[in-house]
This record gives sequence, C-alpha cells and structure tokens, in this order.
Amino acid sequence: MKKELFVALSMLIGATAAARAADLSQSPYVKAPPLESGLYDWTGIYLGANVGYGVARDQSTVGFPGFFGAPVPPPESVTQAPAGWLGGLQAGYNKQLGSLVLGIEGDWQWSGQRDSACVFTCDDESTVRIEQKLRDFGTVRGRLGYAAGSVLFYLTGGFAVGRVDANVALVRALEGTVNAASFNHTLTGGTVGGGIEAALFGNWTGKVEYLYMDLGSVSDSFTTAIPGGTITTRVTSDIREHIVRAGLNYRFGGAGLASTETKPRAIAAALHSWSGFYVGANAGYGVGRDPATFGRATALGSGLPETFTIAPGGAVGGGQLGYNWQFAQWVVGVETDLQAAHQVDDACVGACELTFNTGMTIQRTLGWFGTVRGRLGYATGPALLYMTGGAAYGQVRTGITDLGGAGVVSSANATHTKGGWTLGGGIEGAISGPWSAKLEYLYVDLGNVSDTFATPALFSPPFRTTTVSGGIHDHVFRAGLNYRFGADSIVAKY
Repeated sequence: MKKELFVALSMLIGATAAARAADLSQSPYVKAPPLESGLYDWTGIYLGANVGYGVARDQSTVGFPGFFGAPVPPPESVTQAPAGWLGGLQAGYNKQLGSLVLGIEGDWQWSGQRDSACVFTCDDESTVRIEQKLRDFGTVRGRLGYAAGSVLFYLTGGFAVGRVDANVALVRALEGTVNAASFNHTLTGGTVGGGIEAALFGNWTGKVEYLYMDLGSVSDSFTTAIPGGTITTRVTSDIREHIVRAGLNYRFGGAGLASTETKPRAIAAALHSWSGFYVGANAGYGVGRDPATFGRATALGSGLPETFTIAPGGAVGGGQLGYNWQFAQWVVGVETDLQAAHQVDDACVGACELTFNTGMTIQRTLGWFGTVRGRLGYATGPALLYMTGGAAYGQVRTGITDLGGAGVVSSANATHTKGGWTLGGGIEGAISGPWSAKLEYLYVDLGNVSDTFATPALFSPPFRTTTVSGGIHDHVFRAGLNYRFGADSIVAKY
C-alpha cells in the first residue's frame, strides 16, 4: 500500500503541533472564551502545496478490428487502475460573506499513477501488453463553503486538464512479430469534490480534500505486418480518477487565528473538547485495485494465464461509533464501523481462444466490510487532524461465466469472509454544539483469494478447471457526520 497520504498527514500534524507549541510556550495562562466566527476571516489570496494519492478506474477494451487471415476474435474488456502518489501547488482567492465563503482555486499536480495489464494469453509466445500512466494534471475550480469559525466545509468543481501516456506491445513469437507503440494525449474534462479546511496558526491553514476527475476517453491503434498480411491492435480507455490529498495554505490578508498582539494567545489556541462517546453515519465511494491472474488447466496441462486488474467500484455507506480521550491538544481514540458496499467490476478475458471459441467473464464484488481502528489526532481549535489504523474484515464474492460459441456454457461463484488491516487519515470539524463532520480516506487490505472452478468438458482438449486468484485492496473515500454525547464546546486547559 502506498503511504504518501499517511506521511502527508503525519507531517501536517507534526508541523502544526510544533508551531503551535512554540507560539503558546510564551503565553501566560488565560481562560479561553468561546471561539466566535468573527475571530477568523477566510477572505484573501492564498498559496499552498499538497501531497496525496490517486487511483483510477479506467474501463478499457483491447481488440483487433483488422485481423488478416482469420476470424476477428472478440475484444477483451478489463479495467486499468493507475495508482500512485501525487503532489503539487495551488493558489486561490476566498471572499467571506457572513458564514458563506465563495472562492476560486487553480492547481497543478505531478502524478506517479500507472498500471499495466497482459491480455490475450500472457506468455512470451502471444500477448498484448498495455500500460497507462497519468503524467500530470491541473484544475481550475470554484469553491462554495460554509465557515464554522475557523473551520471551512466546502464543495468544489470545475475544469480539468491532464496528460496521459499509453504504451501498447503486440507479441506474436510464432510469426516472428514483435511491435510496440507509444501514445501521448492531452485531455480535458471536469472535476467535482469537496473538503474540510481548518486554521492552524496565524494565516496558515490545513486541508484534506477529495476530487473526482473525468478526462473523457482515448483510443489508440497501430498496424503490424505479419506473414501474409497485417493485424491492427486497438486499445480504448476511459480516464476516471479518484484523488485524496492533504494540503497546507498561507493566506495573505484577512484575519488570522487571532492576533497575538491584540488578543490573548489562548483565544488562538481555543481548544474544542473532543472527549467522549460519539455515534454517526457516513457515505462515500470505494474503488478496489485488485491484481488478478486468470488461467485454465486441461488434460494436457496448464493453460496460458492472463494478468490484469479488477477494480470493483461503487457506493459505500454505514455507521460508526467511538470514544475519544483528549490530553491538551492531543486526542487518542478508538472507532469501529460497519459499511454496506456495492462495489462491482467485470472483466472479459480468454476471448482470444480461437481454437476453443470460448471466453470468460469474471465478476468481483465487495458486498460489505467493517473496521476496528485506533485514532491519533491533533486538535487545532474546533478541528481535528488525525491518523487511523487497525483491523479490517469484509465479504468478497468472485463469479465466473464461461462463454462458448452458442452463449453461456456454465457459471459459478465463490464467497469469502476475509480479515486484514486498514490505514488512513482524515480531518474532522465541529459544526455546532455536539455535531461534527469529517472527511476520511482508508486503505483496506483483505489479503488474497484464489478460486478454482470446474469447467464442463465441451471442448477438445477439454478444460478441466479455471482458476482466478489475486489480492483484495480497497481505497475508500467517505464523508461522515458524528454526534458526541456530553459535549462541551470549549475546554480551557492551557
């Protein structure tokens, strides 16, 4: 699992704690009054940097629209899921009107997201290898937010542009053919998302943000000469990105988190009490990135495998409950949650078996999951930046449908309840009284599954078994609402 977001949150929490400690070390004891919205103004130009993680869910089709000297095999359909770290810079302007904040922001990101697949039998004799990479991207977005004092809850959306690289290689060793091509695309589209931003100290703010980005689709093809004619290879892919990132901003102008010259520094450090028992609900989106291998075995031996990614994607939602203990500005807690999920993905593989005229549709479903996690956070005013990790469990279903020339030959499925681990982080902000809202990312690893299915002996040579194996790795992006019992709006312990 990539740990860039975890590291980013650690750095953000550490920097905030160090700076706040330095600022408060010179302050006399002053009882902290309630934190009012007038103490903080979001108006002004700001600049900042961010780091995070992205994972795509790009539906891709690989086929041969021009196939000389033989029937055209049906295309294979797989999901490419380029994933990796990203980081960049942002600049924007906010205008606060009461509790309403309007703004515009532009950013540019460098990305290390990439994925590859090997289809139409994956060996050195005959294969198509495809690779996709998101090189960089940028957005120009409007922002609409609600300011609860020094915490800003916002929605954002607008224009997106990105550069995508694709590599395709065709290997037909029996004919002495090896051909490869590279393609570069600049794509435009749209983005939508949201986040929570909180004042840290002075004019510095920290944020956690989720973006969904749609850059449309690409289609790449090339022609290869083979004995007696040519063959055309075509790969078509959608470009759909899910991005979570942590950022740090410095705002020019506006009122910071209390003036250290005119107001007691304890106001700037007013500590919202996070202690106590809480319950809540959440909703979001999950996308898996499950490396998979598909292979067949016959009476004559093992068949040729294919390697690709299954990326179950869909809505998730559920409930959580937990307990926090607060020690000055540090918060330690435990939380458990149970999620209903509708994450599904299909892959159509084995379609190049011209001799046997058969293919295979594979479906992976994550039906539900839950976690039991510890939380470690740093409170800055009515906002909590936290890291979280612990145990995870969930139900995974793998189904196969064997396709013959006349349609469906057989179908089967296997269901597993798996255990594993989870790691992530987020930001939570007080709204009013005992109510708070959070934005959270979790990486969930449920280990590996391997399912072997018996196949009817309708072909020559007959297939005996079909095996689908791989990992269960899920990326969860969700927003939540919590109600805390026995909440005190401010606790003055300095």
